[in-house]
Amino acid sequence: MSYESNIATTAHFFAGEDKILSYEVFAANGTTMENVSTFKMEWTLRRKSTASPFRGQGSVVVTKSTVGTSPGITVSGVYNATRGTNTQRVLVTIADTDTESLTGDRYICSLKRMDDGLEAVLSHGVVELLVAAVR
Repeated sequence: MSYESNIATTAHFFAGEDKILSYEVFAANGTTMENVSTFKMEWTLRRKSTASPFRGQGSVVVTKSTVGTSPGITVSGVYNATRGTNTQRVLVTIADTDTESLTGDRYICSLKRMDDGLEAVLSHGVVELLVAAVR
């Protein structure tokens, strides 16, 4: 089940800044936690399309993965099916160089499971990227 996780202006995500994004992943029923310790995953940041009121159809500007040429996703904590005692999180590490050339704007992000035959969007949302006077 895909969980909506927006990064609003109140989260203070600035272009050209190191950031670690933390995600909880839910099973298909929406309440039980999913054990993601062996998942292949990819996180993508796209420009939001002006033609679509829905999700991003714009160009990909940042990609992070558990494997391949764009590392940056790790799994941390201990899994438990119950949310209250589950400390397992997917951590997406964004380096300052990943976003320093981007303009302040609305972007779309998603975290996707990439295992063959099991591909699924785990989380999706809008990112309000800010630009400070100093980069």
